[in-house]
Amino acid sequence: MAGSDNRLGGLGQDAMRLLRPIWPLVAASSAIGALSGLATATVLAKVNTAIHAEGGLSDTFVPVFLGLVLLGVGGSLLSGLGSALASGRINAGLNRDLADMILTAPIDRIEQLGRHKVLASLNTDAATLSTAVSMLSGLIIHSGVTLGCLVYMLTLSAPLFAITLLVFGLGSYAENVLRRRAMVHYRTRRALADTMQKHFQSLTEGSRELRLSRPRRMRMRDGALASSIEELRRNRFRSDTLLEFSYLTKKLALFATIAAIVTCKATLGIDNAVLSGFVLVLLYIELPVSYILAVLPEIGRARIAYQRIAEFSAGRSVSEPNLLAPEDTQLPRTIGDIELRGVSHTFPAAEGKPGFTLGPIDLTVRRGEILFIVGENGSGKTTLIKLILGLYPPQTGTLFLDGAPVTDETRDAYRQHFSAVFFDYYLFDDLVLPVGANPEAAANAYLETLDLAHKVTIRDGAFSTIDLSAGQRKRLALIQASLDGRPVLVLDEWAAEQDPTYRRLFYTELLPALQREGRTLIVISHDDRYFDAADRVIHLKDGAILEAPRTA
Repeated sequence: MAGSDNRLGGLGQDAMRLLRPIWPLVAASSAIGALSGLATATVLAKVNTAIHAEGGLSDTFVPVFLGLVLLGVGGSLLSGLGSALASGRINAGLNRDLADMILTAPIDRIEQLGRHKVLASLNTDAATLSTAVSMLSGLIIHSGVTLGCLVYMLTLSAPLFAITLLVFGLGSYAENVLRRRAMVHYRTRRALADTMQKHFQSLTEGSRELRLSRPRRMRMRDGALASSIEELRRNRFRSDTLLEFSYLTKKLALFATIAAIVTCKATLGIDNAVLSGFVLVLLYIELPVSYILAVLPEIGRARIAYQRIAEFSAGRSVSEPNLLAPEDTQLPRTIGDIELRGVSHTFPAAEGKPGFTLGPIDLTVRRGEILFIVGENGSGKTTLIKLILGLYPPQTGTLFLDGAPVTDETRDAYRQHFSAVFFDYYLFDDLVLPVGANPEAAANAYLETLDLAHKVTIRDGAFSTIDLSAGQRKRLALIQASLDGRPVLVLDEWAAEQDPTYRRLFYTELLPALQREGRTLIVISHDDRYFDAADRVIHLKDGAILEAPRTA
């Protein structure tokens, strides 16, 4: 519970930080909206007084009436424009914050959340918050109208006002109970929407496999997807039903209030003019109160959306403090040895699956060597290179570069010495190169060597196309990583998608050529026929080094 309170406290601080740049605009919009609402309520009071005035309208009625109407309408317009401007700025700020959260969140945190949740927050949560802010002006205006009407009713008759508060208060309490129960369902709906996003992602990313397999296609459509759609429908019906009953409760409370004050008229000796004014105000107040009730669920949804966004910031205390510092575009310096001493990383058990621990690992990667990491699937090879790359901070033990420990403050600078092509890599179409680097000659040579020159050229620092086969895209990824000029290159099963010609070229020509440039090469491989291309081979099994490193 304490952790939840701390997170909500941090959430409030984030909200205040987000509002701080536009706080004057929000405050001005709120003040104008409140003034507009009070002016509208005053118009109502003036009309009621004029109806019951003896001797006709006063000389000041028309100009005062017109002035109040202009104030109410003009204030409503200005408040709406201010809220629209604030909403746009908040939406932009949220999108920037989300991007920064994703850029700075620990890699294992993003992996735990899942890409579908990240996309759902980017696509849905920011828009939900922006919508809530856009309703701010209406909420303030109608709150002002409601407040002005309540003050007017108090001046008309304190006893009738007390009856109104009692009956209306009971109705408001019942409405609040129903609305809070609806919000419980909405929290569940947000989780169901994440699952739906995951299934839609499967539909697009697995479209080819679904075309090839009718059983899988129908299982996806009639099983997982149909179940999610139905659960979401039921959830939406439950929450919307509760909200409709909450609105009905408030309306019943309104009419119950009117019945109560009419019934008590004779007992309290209320004048007809006062009674008609009360009834007129109560009937008029239904619209602003209904608007407020309609906005309150949106405020609840916005709060839930912000809590979902805050999941990205969970664990930010262990992230590096300088990830978004100004970039250093100089060529990375030459480095010596990389050492892991007693390093380990544990994945806890989840969803019925057993946990897994890599390590403790003691390993030294020597400058300029070609190191192969081999082992069966699930032995910890990819986890090991993420530790070497500094993507996972060691849970135990220490990572050293040239004898100096890598700390939270230096981890990002340490990572800048590496380029990598992961097994599940992402291929960017542009090249980000050190200042002064001229990639044209080297890139063209690589394109010729890897038989891509007839399909791809370098234009304005980017590949002319990346719409290629899987093997060709991975060759482009290798070119991109090689042109980075980093002293260490990590290749995760690069040859797995290559035909025998390029596989042989990779092991017998490209790796030695990169080594001659002074690169340190760390390669995950299953190609035992080419193990002699390595200076050393280490074998992982069940998270441990099975064999001591050997010289080829």
